[in-house]
Amino acid sequence: MANGRPRPGKKGVATRARILDSAALIFRNKGYAGTRLSDVAAAANTQAGSLYYHFPSREELVEEVLRVGQERTSGFVRRRVAALPGDASDLDRLREAISAHLDCVLEIGDYTAATIRIIGQVPEEIRRRRLHEQREYGEFWRSLVNRAHASGDFRTDLNSSALRMLLLGAINSVPDWFRPRRDGMSTAELKAQVDSLFLDGLAVHRQENRSIDKNLAAIAVAEEKVLRRSREDDTKAEGAQRILDAAAKVFRDKGYAGTRLADVAAASGIQTGSMYYYFRSREHLVVEMVLVAWKRTDDLARLSVDALPADATALDRFSTALTAHLLSVLRNTMYTSALVRILGQIPDKVRDQTVKYQRAYLEYWRGLLEDAMASGEIRTNIDPSVTTMLLTGALNWAVEWYRPDGALSPEDLAGQVATVVFDGVTKIPADRSQSSSPTPV
Repeated sequence: MANGRPRPGKKGVATRARILDSAALIFRNKGYAGTRLSDVAAAANTQAGSLYYHFPSREELVEEVLRVGQERTSGFVRRRVAALPGDASDLDRLREAISAHLDCVLEIGDYTAATIRIIGQVPEEIRRRRLHEQREYGEFWRSLVNRAHASGDFRTDLNSSALRMLLLGAINSVPDWFRPRRDGMSTAELKAQVDSLFLDGLAVHRQENRSIDKNLAAIAVAEEKVLRRSREDDTKAEGAQRILDAAAKVFRDKGYAGTRLADVAAASGIQTGSMYYYFRSREHLVVEMVLVAWKRTDDLARLSVDALPADATALDRFSTALTAHLLSVLRNTMYTSALVRILGQIPDKVRDQTVKYQRAYLEYWRGLLEDAMASGEIRTNIDPSVTTMLLTGALNWAVEWYRPDGALSPEDLAGQVATVVFDGVTKIPADRSQSSSPTPV
């Protein structure tokens, strides 16, 4: 607004901004159904009447949170890219977009996390309007990638849509785990890690053609073992499994605070009282659901790695875990989506019952990565913990955008992921690809 506006107007603008910032935090932590306007007013340190003056309903408030978050990100990134010199390369423009998007996500992390967690929970009319704006921003990124392709800076065998969503998924996950001061890594250092991971890849010896056939063969063996175990394990009653499956969908759609046991019972087709035969409380139910989500992916990754031949390299092992994780995510979409949306919303005392399993799995990943670094197959100038978080963030986010009826099968997407992660998206110089297939990309 113009600087000459009367002071009451400026105060109103400040109040509105404070309400939006507080609303982003509350929506992030409680989901759409679990957020009350009184919660937002308390967080914004304003009277309920003032909040209703600016936003008469929760629907208007949530749409403005989504709009402002998207507008700030899109406008900021576009301006940063536009400010580059006219002779900047297309690769430089993409690199600047990555840097700017990461800066913006860290600055308005509540807006980003709120959007990820509630976009599937808001009324359909609001979602349609906001998805339209997201697609416009996506087209901006698509144009950056396509121009880099056309200029010869990028590989030509990568699906630009998948590449864009993997990259944004990794960056958008950052506010959930990155704390510059606590983690001992600056934002500039994090940017360098993101840039290096996606543009150059992790492998010491980059390849023009990377096969995941060995990974898929091991995963097929592991899946048979997982199926056999599930048939032999009768510890979880059929009724409990039906409730857990229904709970995953309800928690995904309504968030943690917005989900009642009655909602889950209705979705399960049972009486609410019958729920207590299997689960003591909502907290007990969500703990079991989160553990199922982690265990399915953890089991498949570990068993797949164990199924590799004895002469498998450290890189084979890490690549197999990477592929198994993605395929598990895509085959257990409801659980993974629920996990992505509510893990940051459940109370600490509940999350504490699951966090050790999450940490054990991430430690397993980091160990595989460090083994590949020690063997000389993966570059040593990466941070294993940060790389693990970026990759799992990118893979978990795939559940929100991947479509089985699209151009890529799950296995095709897994191949794309392996190429991006290990060989990067930039074109391999001729003098660095002597050991790869001569088939042009």
